[in-house]
Amino acid sequence: MENSLKQPIIILANGAFPTHHIPLDILKKAGSVICTDGSANTLNAYGMTPFAVIGDFDSYKEPKLPFSGKKILESDQDNTDLEKALNWSLENGIEKITILGATGLREDMTLANHYILLDYYDQIKLAMVTDHFTITCHKGQKSYDTFPGQIISILPQHFNTEVSTTALRYPLNKMELHPSAKAVSNQAMGASFSVDASKPILIFRGHTEN
Repeated sequence: MENSLKQPIIILANGAFPTHHIPLDILKKAGSVICTDGSANTLNAYGMTPFAVIGDFDSYKEPKLPFSGKKILESDQDNTDLEKALNWSLENGIEKITILGATGLREDMTLANHYILLDYYDQIKLAMVTDHFTITCHKGQKSYDTFPGQIISILPQHFNTEVSTTALRYPLNKMELHPSAKAVSNQAMGASFSVDASKPILIFRGHTEN
């Protein structure tokens, strides 16, 4: 791992800057923040300095104060800046990252960033935290901490994805799901739930309102 990196590690994407206290608390407690290009501008305006800025620098603006972090130019137009940041993280042995700022502003990039979770979930431990949800991806069996009434949505990547759950208001028992809205807006019944999926799925866990 890059010697000067400190845990926990955050990637701040160039979408809507967080406003909910959960992603903001994660950002404030970050050991190292990796910014994707123009997100460094909003982080600087927030009063924080990135550990590194990665991208093609088409939207990055030099801060008024000298920047002592890393500038990593990646001009490959086949990858988004978030993909470039994740690839750099993998190359530097990073094993766990929380992604902030990955939604809002542009619907196409919001959807693309969800696909990126599906592309990288088996290479690095990822959680995408927005103003409304914590989003993760997995295949197979996994348990999650919850609270009663928490919104839980399950979105499969592939057709014919067999899914079973425990401790949800509307249980799934070897149900075949397709890319659709069929398994959104379920609810947790207690302090945890589990889900078993035959193919990769996205799990959305809603935040508390305040």
